[in-house]
Order: sequence, then structure tokens, then C-alpha cells
Amino acid sequence: MHILLIAINAKYIHSNPAVFSLKSCTGAYESHVDILEFTINQQPSYILQEIYKRQPDVAAFSCYIWNRNILDAILPDLHKILPDTDLWAGGPEVSYNAEEIIERWQLRGVMTGPGEGSFAHLVSCYVNGNADSLPAILDGRNTNRLLLDEIPFWYAKQVEKNRIIYYESSRGCPFSCSYCLSSIEKTMDFRSVERVCRELTFFLDQKVPQVKFVDRTFNCKKDHALPILQYILEHDNGITNFHFEIAADLLDEDYFTVLKQMRPGAVQLEIGVQSTCHETIAAIDRQMDFAKVADVVRQISSWNNIHLHLDLIAGLPFEDLKTFRTSFNDVYALRPEQLQLGFLKVLKGSAMERRARQYDLVSASLPPYEVLSTKWLSYKDICHLKQIEEVLEIYYNSGQFTHTLDFLCGYFDTPFSMYESLAGWYEKYNLFGIQSSRVRKYEILLDFGTHSITSQAVSLLTEYITYDLYLREHMKNRPTFALSIDQWKVTIHNILHREAETHELFPELADCNYRELTKILHVEVFDHIFEAPRVVLFFYGRRDPLTNNCVEIQVSDLL
Repeated sequence: MHILLIAINAKYIHSNPAVFSLKSCTGAYESHVDILEFTINQQPSYILQEIYKRQPDVAAFSCYIWNRNILDAILPDLHKILPDTDLWAGGPEVSYNAEEIIERWQLRGVMTGPGEGSFAHLVSCYVNGNADSLPAILDGRNTNRLLLDEIPFWYAKQVEKNRIIYYESSRGCPFSCSYCLSSIEKTMDFRSVERVCRELTFFLDQKVPQVKFVDRTFNCKKDHALPILQYILEHDNGITNFHFEIAADLLDEDYFTVLKQMRPGAVQLEIGVQSTCHETIAAIDRQMDFAKVADVVRQISSWNNIHLHLDLIAGLPFEDLKTFRTSFNDVYALRPEQLQLGFLKVLKGSAMERRARQYDLVSASLPPYEVLSTKWLSYKDICHLKQIEEVLEIYYNSGQFTHTLDFLCGYFDTPFSMYESLAGWYEKYNLFGIQSSRVRKYEILLDFGTHSITSQAVSLLTEYITYDLYLREHMKNRPTFALSIDQWKVTIHNILHREAETHELFPELADCNYRELTKILHVEVFDHIFEAPRVVLFFYGRRDPLTNNCVEIQVSDLL
């Protein structure tokens, strides 16, 4: 009996922990189960060929909003080439409309709820010739449900360092946000702290780049989360980054004591703010004290060691353009490393789906079921916010234009107004949909800024853009927009000669002579953005783990 578990991931760097967890729970029958992973970027014909080569007796698909469309393309043809293969599906995308999915894809059945126990039962039935006894809908809540501590640590058998490692220390969520499927499952399950720490040791020993916890609210239980963070602090390997989704207003001084000691880059925290409109927060059954969230974020930011990722959702009930503008500005003022402007997804089975008519909520028919309009936002408004999202991703979330954006913000009433104006610039000059080079993005921002500020400030703007560019990239050719520094050539020559003799600024380059330093370091003079002219040396051999900016050292004693 050959059973194939198939995952189709959004990107190669992503993995699918579900299929590996399912296989690990099949015990004595594990040899009958194989795993195939693909990405949505691969052609359906290729995926079909690879499945066909394995000639499975059973093929089971892991289904999510990101791969639903490609499954729609694959499964009808899979029946034609493997007519005797039983097809099963599982995952959140098929768990709340199982009857419809079975008919649509002509499946033998669907696994709903927690899958480990039900999949183990399915495999046992097939191997022992009892497959006819399986119901069309196999509910994991009723079929030998396994606790997290009962699920084997399958990463010990397979860990790929060039992919993100997803880890689950808890399952379920104590909150009831109406847009989230986690609110449907009322129970919570936690792996023991002792076991979590033991398994994290494996990742630390393997020096994997990132471990992303998939817990919906990692810090919902303090006596679970805090000792895990303490363990990470005490066993930091200097390489591995841990990502957590948290509720910021649940953090307290005990958490702060641990978090502020973390190595810069060791931890990143994702905080779902979603909205700062009180009426909206109440309507989505969410519990959040934004004033406390803001205080926590500001405190964490002051340590300069933790990457913060804050989320907003457009299209929530009672949120119109005016209130969303306020939410945006409230969150932007906290200056997280990432500000994700997402759009409401009306997921199958969610409370939001049930309330859609109440909110005049219209969403796309195909995954990811994004909002098209609500009682408070028209489709035109959604399109407007989509454009703002795009320029926010290009300019803010890339982290490549920080000083320039701060400077430009001073010429607009609010940050939202600036990004709205920048989106308008992109629209006016047909820049959306074009893959611009990094330098071209700086040129576009310079053009936009030049038309948005006073003529006297253009030199300042140009220097900020040049400064941001060199913080990120060791340019082979000087950008055409950079101001001339010919008058400072002798000064630059003297500074590099002194560094070649003393290696005072960059002791790690002690083996480099003057000529080698000219190739390794970039030296720039800024005549406007500081109180007095200043030489800045950019060294790309070291980078800030939070911003990815290179190391810069400013000198002025030779000017």
C-alpha cells in the first residue's frame, strides 16, 4: 500500500509542517507513506507528472488558501491519469465545506479538524484492507485526537537549513477574532516546556537561520511562554532567529526583563493590531488595549534588539477610509521594522463569513477570498488602499529609504497622506506593475520628493537619498543623482591613508592596505544633512541585524 501526502507551498523557502506531522504519527505503518512537496509556481502539468510517477494507491492533499486554485486545476486531471487512486484532502481550506469539496473534486473523503489521529487511522485502515469502513468526512476531533506532546519530533529526521523551520508549541487560541479560523476551535493544547526546550536545542545545534513559531498567540499562557524565551536567551547560538506572534498587551515586566537581554536579531515579534478604531475592535470580537500596545512597542523599540512587525487589516466592519487613515497613522507612529497593510480575508467557516450580509461584505469568489467592498469601503476605496499598500511595501517595509521617508514626512500632514500622495505619483506616471531596479526606486522617490518639497530643500533630499542608498549597497558606479564630492577628494584620501596606517576605525581590516581599503569601504561626504559637513565611511562586511544596513562611521576631525 502506497500512500502519498502532497503539499503545494507558496514558496520554496516555505515548508509544510502538516504533512510531516501527519506522517510521523503513523507508527508501524510509516513506511507506507511518502511526502511530495511542490510550490504554486510550478506548472500543474509538472505536478501531475510527478504524482503519476509514484503511482500511489492513495493521494492526500494539504489544502490552504494559497494552493486552492492550483488544486482546482490538478485534481480533475488526476482522476483521469490515476483512476484507481483514492483522493483525500485536509486542511483549513476544506474543513468547513467538506461536502461541497468532496463533490467538486470527486474525493474519497476529507479529513477535518486536527489531522494526526485521523490520518493515522486512515493509513491503518488502508494497510489492513479496511478502507471501506472509512467515512467520507473523517473528523479529527472524534478520531483518536492526539495531544501535541504525543506527536513525534519529526524534524529530527529531516531539517533543511535553507528553508524556514515552522514549529508549533501550542495549538488553538484563547481569543475569538471573527476573521480567524483559530477562534472556532475552543480548546487549547500546549507542548510541555521541557519538551519545547529540548527540541529547540536541536535547531540551535543545527544552526538553522530561522524558527517560526506558528502558535496563534505565543504568550497567551505566561508559564509556558516565559521559560521558553528564557531558554532561548540562555542558549543563543548567535545565528538562529525565533519569530513569534504575540499579544503585546499581555507582556509585563517579567517578559521585558528577558526580552531586553536578547541578542539583536535573535527574536522578532509580530503583533496584530488590525485597527485602532474602538468600534471595529468590538465588532470583530477582539480584545486589545491599544494604549498599552503602543507603550509596549515603544519600550521594546528603545532596546534596539528586537525586530517588530505590526499588522493592520483593511476592510473590517465600521472602518472607513477616515478611520483607517487614523489606524495607519497610529501604528506608523510606533515605527516598527515592518508595517503590514493586509486586507480582510473572508475565510470559509469564520464568524466573519456568517456576518457578511450584516456588513454588506462582498469578497472575491476565489481564494484568498479578499474583501472587495463593505458598508464602509467601496471597491474604489479598496483599490486606493491596495496602491498605498504597494508603495508602503516598496519604500517602508524594504527598510531601504528610512532617512528619506522621515525627511519627506515632515512635508505632509500625516504619514498616510505622504504614502497616499506617493501612490498617486505612481499612478500618474504608470509605475505600478513595473519591476524597477533598486536605483530606479531611489530615482522615483527623488522625483516625487522634489515635487513635494521646497526648492531650497532639494539638496537635503538628495543627500538623504544618497545616504540611504549607500547604507544598503556598495555601488560600483556613483548614482547620477548624487551631489558632487570632488572638492573633498583630498580629505577622503587623507582619511583612508590614516585608516590604512592605524586601523583605528575598522580593526577587522588590519590586513588591508590603502588600495584595498578603497575597494572595501565607500567614503562619502555629506554637506547638508548634518549640522556641519561630515565624512561617512560605509563598511559592508558587517550589517545591523535589525535593519540590514551596513556599519557606518562618521568622522569630522579632518574636515
